[in-house]
Amino acid sequence: MRVSPLRRAIVILAGATGALLLPAGPAQADPGDRFTGNDEGVYGESDGQDIGAGAQGPSLPGGIVIEGGSGEGGTLRASGGNWEPPPCYYAPEFTPGEFEQYHQDYLNTPLHSGKAEAVRMFEEQYVDGEGVYENYNLAGEGEGMWWGSFINENSDDYEAMLSCNEPRFWVEFGDAPPPVPGVVTPGVLAELAYEHTRVPDTETALNPDENEDQVVGLATWIWTEGAATAPVSVTARVEGYDIWATTTATPSGLTIGPGTENAILHPSDGECAVSADGRAGEPYAPGRAGETPPCGVTYLRATHGRDPYQLSATLNWSIAWTGSGGTGGDLPDGSVEGNEEVTVAEIQAIVR
Repeated sequence: MRVSPLRRAIVILAGATGALLLPAGPAQADPGDRFTGNDEGVYGESDGQDIGAGAQGPSLPGGIVIEGGSGEGGTLRASGGNWEPPPCYYAPEFTPGEFEQYHQDYLNTPLHSGKAEAVRMFEEQYVDGEGVYENYNLAGEGEGMWWGSFINENSDDYEAMLSCNEPRFWVEFGDAPPPVPGVVTPGVLAELAYEHTRVPDTETALNPDENEDQVVGLATWIWTEGAATAPVSVTARVEGYDIWATTTATPSGLTIGPGTENAILHPSDGECAVSADGRAGEPYAPGRAGETPPCGVTYLRATHGRDPYQLSATLNWSIAWTGSGGTGGDLPDGSVEGNEEVTVAEIQAIVR
């Protein structure tokens, strides 16, 4: 979808002498049918998890392909709540032939106020050669693309969605796009990849088992299964251009919330570390009933006559990215929360 969400029928184009308004063109073609440039890029993986590793995911407007860990699972919530995905961006929109057809379709629309002036300014800029380009740059067919602006429908920043209002510009395959704010760079692609990262739901194991009552004064051991805490990678790349970024989410810790003040956390801050094998906590083994678990909770009051406690387990993920041209960096940490109802009983004698 092109800018703007409030005026879906028009696209803002800045002409050589001012702004002009043109109706939006036909629906964007399938990127797989129209891009003929360099398709090489780095593909996503998820370190052995069957969550879409290596498979092509959704295509975003502008020929941006998402690949990797974008299957079923939890959506990462940025820690702190102050991170937003890019509200809009510039990316490939038309081949020269499609750009010509876009304009011809507009010429065939009913006459309206300002249409003649809009056509004149557009043709000066892109057809007659009075601007930078001539005849829709048809001579460059197969050598590049017209880039335009697109909104990110997942953004909540409606004002910022309108900020990508530069005129369309031409980018040759193999060239970097101009440094226009909002143009897709590896950094922008990393954020789009982050936005589309799906990690496994947070699943924990308990002892006593979650199907059994927990026991007042007896430590509940909590741990994650190894497969649920493997790193997840997602790649966003621009079809036809060597512009890509791979974002990798790596589990960094498990935060436990007992659901009541009448409990003791293990460790005391409820922050359970992730070991080198990708597991938070340790599985309970027979004979360890008297030990303090590395990750767990001891309830001090039974739930008899009251609602079950809501035990929460939030898996935290650190986010890093690498991209084309040797780029890379970090993004805000993310988290996925899991919740479980637990009942706690008073038992005088316990045998494990």
